[in-house]
Amino acid sequence: MSFTVEVAADPAYVSGLATLAVDELRAKRDQCQELENALSYVRRLVHGRLDIVCNELELRTAGSESADLEAIIARLPALLAEGSRGSGLPRPPQDFAPGSIAEPLVEELETIFPVSVMASVPEITIDELGDLANSLTDHEQNVSDGRRQLHGVIDLLQGEMIRRYRSGDASVDALLDS
Repeated sequence: MSFTVEVAADPAYVSGLATLAVDELRAKRDQCQELENALSYVRRLVHGRLDIVCNELELRTAGSESADLEAIIARLPALLAEGSRGSGLPRPPQDFAPGSIAEPLVEELETIFPVSVMASVPEITIDELGDLANSLTDHEQNVSDGRRQLHGVIDLLQGEMIRRYRSGDASVDALLDS
């Protein structure tokens, strides 16, 4: 069974934290952080695709002709820079390489908007672009919701570790010796 947001968000995953060994606590936190990193990576992929689709949709809605692929590629730096979104929690990714845990998440995004379709954006109808934008927005919301749930679990795990160090139940010296 793979580690998912549903597994981490299950109350059983964080029950009995006070009885776990520090190494087990760290392992759970690291596992959650790895999944959060993968979700963050996928969220950035969704944002990039959404920015491309929404820009094309805006052009068409304003009465402009569809841009050709070359024009879309030329606009990418500006599109992606202005499309940076500030709604997420300010947690920088722990690692920029999401690893294999991201593969099923990327595959799910590929079912909504495959990379191979990006080159065809100029040929997609305005209705299809609207549907695609809605699907990507829904997917981004689901990914963001999962990240928020994981942040809560990570905070619980981190809080327990901090409690132990403050109370003396865990020692920084023991950490440095290992």
